[in-house]
Order: sequence, then C-alpha cells, then structure tokens
Amino acid sequence: MSVIAIPKSLREKLGDEASEAFVDIINKVDGESKKELATKADIAALKSDILLLETRLDSKIRLYFIILAFLFLITNHKAIDLLSKLIGMVK
Repeated sequence: MSVIAIPKSLREKLGDEASEAFVDIINKVDGESKKELATKADIAALKSDILLLETRLDSKIRLYFIILAFLFLITNHKAIDLLSKLIGMVK
C-alpha cells in the first residue's frame, strides 16, 4: 500500500479526523480498483480463447468457401464445361 501525504494546508482546512477519513476513502477506492484490473493469467486465458476462436473461424471460412465454390460449379453449366476441359474429361 502506498503512503499518502496530505498537504499541510489541506490538513489544516479539513482537520486531523477528516484528513484520516479522506485517506481511508482513497485507500479503499484504490484497493477496489485494483481488484478489477486484469492479471497476467487473465490476459493469457483471453489470448488462448482468441486463438481458439480464430482457428474455429478459419475452419468455418474454408468450409464455406468450398461449399460456395461447389455450388457455383454445379449451378453454372459454363463453369462445368470449363472445368471438364481443364481436367481433360471432354476433348
């Protein structure tokens, strides 16, 4: 815990009791705000979650591309003719 020094002018205006209460409030707020900060473990877990989601998304995108290409080929007769000429099925 850090040491908080209240300037003399403020201590004179507030008084000793109010100054101590003010320091207590600052310490309480400081302690509560540190509880909400992410730790290294939190960040590491988040990174692994992001990598997992990235891998899953990449797999889905590849699958959707393959499905779209397949649908394009089976619904477009010119694409089928071109593909068959490229493969060498039709001479």
